[in-house]
Amino acid sequence: MTFVNDQDCRLGRYVDSHCHIDLYPTPATIVDKCERAGIYTIAVTNAPSLFANTDALTGSTKFVRAAVGLHPQLVRSHGHELASMWPLLNRTRYVGEVGLDYTAPDKEDHAKQRAAFAAIIERCSEVRGKVITIHSRRAARDVIAIAGHQFPGTLILHWFSGSFRELEDAVTAGFLFSVNSAMLSSKKGRDIVRRIPRDRVLTETDGPFVKDSAGPMEPPNVASVIATLAQLWATESCSATDVVRANFARCIGETPTGRFCQHSR
Repeated sequence: MTFVNDQDCRLGRYVDSHCHIDLYPTPATIVDKCERAGIYTIAVTNAPSLFANTDALTGSTKFVRAAVGLHPQLVRSHGHELASMWPLLNRTRYVGEVGLDYTAPDKEDHAKQRAAFAAIIERCSEVRGKVITIHSRRAARDVIAIAGHQFPGTLILHWFSGSFRELEDAVTAGFLFSVNSAMLSSKKGRDIVRRIPRDRVLTETDGPFVKDSAGPMEPPNVASVIATLAQLWATESCSATDVVRANFARCIGETPTGRFCQHSR
């Protein structure tokens, strides 16, 4: 796929599939940058109670979408909010950040995380068509077991750091993978990206958590992720952009021409 002209290649070309807009000092400024640059951005949230503010910020935007989430590391403190997540699924097709995190050796907490994540996947399976961005740090095997294979929607492994075998299992199970600059700065991260089929790759910033020398990454910094992907794939940046846009277009049922702006919330 190629663009008709260079203007199309410049306008609305980037995708930030995982960004914590609500955690920047001035979230409205980040939303405005996304809108001005035409960067399709999934604004993830870490708990259902945080969704309303992000939803209000993005209610009339063309390119920024609010996602409802429950971060696995907050299940212990915010797990009581899980039931309030269900009606919010009627207000957005995007879900995240959700998943599992086993960095702390707390088996009881892991079990609570699995129960919450399984409930989210089950409910999203019932309503169908959701795009879910998933945390899987040191827990990829269980994430794949709970969410993979026959899910009737789109599953995105955000900043995947599992083993190559887990990567193969995730590809077989139908996951996509969102890549950020921190992932691409390590040898293991680059090796993982080289093994991901190109038609499964998306881009993200995970801002403001991911930083560079200038400060927290913002959605326009996806350009640097694209540049590194182009190097790994031995292609031009605009070609790498085309690949990512086409991949995301399939997620949301759009044709990857012009700007991503005319789909349902």
